[in-house]
Amino acid sequence: MRNSHNTPRRAASAISAASPTQQKLLGLDVVHLKNLQDVSLDFRQAALTAIMGSNCSGKTTVLHALACSFKPPNSQSPDYRFPQFFKPNTDALWQGSEFAIRYSHRIGVTTHDALSLQYSKTNDRWAPRYIKRPERYIRFISIGESVPDMVVLNLNQMVHYQKEENNDAMAILVRDTAGQILNRNYETLYRVKYVYRGKSSIGVKTPSVTYSGLSMSSGEQRVFRILDAVFRAPNYGLILVDERDLFLHQDALQRLLRILQVHCHAKHKQLIFTTHFPPVAEMYDKICIYSPNRIPSKTVVWQGYSYQAMRHITGKQDRPIKCYVEDDVAERIVARVASELSIRKFVQIGHFGPAGNAFSLCAGLYLSAQATARTLAILDGDVYGSRSERRERVKAAITGNQAIHAAQRSELMRMIRTLTPMKNGSGILLSPEQVLHRMLDGLAATQIPSDRAELYDIALGIVNVPERYGFLNKIIESTGESSEIALSTIMELASLSGDWIRYTRVVRTWLSRQKVTLGL
Repeated sequence: MRNSHNTPRRAASAISAASPTQQKLLGLDVVHLKNLQDVSLDFRQAALTAIMGSNCSGKTTVLHALACSFKPPNSQSPDYRFPQFFKPNTDALWQGSEFAIRYSHRIGVTTHDALSLQYSKTNDRWAPRYIKRPERYIRFISIGESVPDMVVLNLNQMVHYQKEENNDAMAILVRDTAGQILNRNYETLYRVKYVYRGKSSIGVKTPSVTYSGLSMSSGEQRVFRILDAVFRAPNYGLILVDERDLFLHQDALQRLLRILQVHCHAKHKQLIFTTHFPPVAEMYDKICIYSPNRIPSKTVVWQGYSYQAMRHITGKQDRPIKCYVEDDVAERIVARVASELSIRKFVQIGHFGPAGNAFSLCAGLYLSAQATARTLAILDGDVYGSRSERRERVKAAITGNQAIHAAQRSELMRMIRTLTPMKNGSGILLSPEQVLHRMLDGLAATQIPSDRAELYDIALGIVNVPERYGFLNKIIESTGESSEIALSTIMELASLSGDWIRYTRVVRTWLSRQKVTLGL
């Protein structure tokens, strides 16, 4: 299979003894380039790097910049130059563009580990001159190379072509690997040449049918082209693929990535690709993942599996942290703490009703093999406030004397926590409503924002209610606001109290750990 791109070639020359070997791209630092602004990427972490993001985030620009940053080692290798990707036009001459690459290589017996070269366009030409670029094999696979043959040929008549078997060792490897990825039994891989315009392509034979690229699906054709380009690249080559997931379903894409990761790691190749496909992020343990997003002042880049990136790509906000509480009051307490930690949008809050239900809920979640590492049930603290009381309820929820039962009960104890129990002067545990009212009552007038003074005055005027849960209901009733708005305002004022941090300490500590673990 031959490269289908048309790129300028450097004059043929023999590789001198001083030619670099063992090349590695260390990083890319962009000052300004198209939609990229103030960006640094590190490519040392893995053989495969995914640039994942929404449209117009600058993903493909990264590939274009890297493709132009190296000169080919010989005349048979592709030579990419800036005007191919940064074409001067009426609206953009690309002046003011500036970026740098960081790289390493070996010349003779000497290894150069910390090299860099800056590229810019200040006048009519890009600098430095192409001859000054470091030497390395580069292969850029564009979206255009996956356009189906039927579209390229655009014929409404009989299509004639010749084919011959492609039986070299690399072609056989490509054929067999493609079969693994696409779950097909390919017996033969062909070189195909169409009579019309002499266009080169590929063909395959299965036990039941023989066909050329003219009849291939777009995803099938793309798998063959990517495998051929990557496998045939020399050791220490750099392969750039635009939209790796184009036309591929999830299972095939993940099989392709796993195979390429193993190959590139073994052959010291680097493969950098762009993608819109969120499931790629689930392979963060094998692939280095960057997700750029342009904001007015610069380009923000998230690394690894990022929930912020997922929201920008999918338009949906995933909430990986799950909290369960007794009622609306506890929900607003947890929501306020999450907001203070700047992770409210990542927290899903549900109700379990009476306190005893927390033990049944958590036991059900855990025993049904659901992931519970990011799940917490929070009791109000006026019931089962002590650890010993919770332990007794856990024993009732999970019975048995085997080691596995002890482990299950330990996990339930971890999942069920309580707001810090607080007591009145007689030693009686207070309900959250009583705790919050006491917090409001303890505030000084000077602490109250002017637009919250009315609610504060209402709270001070309520000193006795028939039952221990009635304080907040009376305040809400008197404000004339909806329960949700009034409760949010009450939590805002309560958080000014010196007791707020202590009361919410357990929830705050747990949420803070989740924030760090998830990289939010």
